[in-house]
Amino acid sequence: MAAESPPVKIAPPPWTCHYTAYVGAFYVSASTGLPRDVAYDPLEAASATFTEAGVWKGGMVMIQLLRYTSTPVGPYDEMLVAPGNFDVPGGHGSHTRITRIYVSQRDTTFNDESGRKNWNIPKHIARFKVTGDFSAPPFTIQLFPEDPADETPFFSASLKHLGFWTPSFPFSSRFMKRIGVPSSMVQPPLPQAKSGDVVCGTDRWCKSEPVIYSPKAKLIWMDLKQPEKKGENKNEHWWPGIKRWHLGVQLQNAQLDLGEPEVIKP
Repeated sequence: MAAESPPVKIAPPPWTCHYTAYVGAFYVSASTGLPRDVAYDPLEAASATFTEAGVWKGGMVMIQLLRYTSTPVGPYDEMLVAPGNFDVPGGHGSHTRITRIYVSQRDTTFNDESGRKNWNIPKHIARFKVTGDFSAPPFTIQLFPEDPADETPFFSASLKHLGFWTPSFPFSSRFMKRIGVPSSMVQPPLPQAKSGDVVCGTDRWCKSEPVIYSPKAKLIWMDLKQPEKKGENKNEHWWPGIKRWHLGVQLQNAQLDLGEPEVIKP
């Protein structure tokens, strides 16, 4: 009897992807505490293996909004949160970690350029709604739960260019590394969803180093004012205690290269 087909397309590393991205950033101190309801999807938030894997050190929180036009599993949209640095047990230092991430199609969740199976990235599926042109701000993006019956967005952002002319410039993660900005990320093992094979779990630590290049980057504003939920708004600007507007960067015609991860033993 022939083996059953996998639930998604299998696409092991290495990966080369082309995309447009918007990256917003703001600094937070570890003394404020990591807000679990914002930093994690409920599945990972309930997993001590994931949330207690190393001490959160605070630092630069990054929100990335991406539209991939070319990947080994096809085009899709993505939103990710990388809330600063975490200590890695076993003397592996402090590294960036993606703690929450959503994509618009199921093949990316299992594989993807930073997917659960390949690189320990905690991907989940969400519905994306873009009002305007994603490639040319201004526009607004909203994320909704996968269930189409749920019409309340759990994240919203509006993007626009600065109010005055600014030049574009090339961006390279290799250059950033040369001047002392680390580009590697270390991800702990992931929990397994109770149902379905797409949201898979893992049992290893992975270290990866994405290589990113954009020939045309420009400064932008990111507005993080969130819609009210049933008459209240617990985190008015998404992350507790931050302001509404944040400076960011648009990466146009960008390319991502991501190879085999290094398995480490904490």
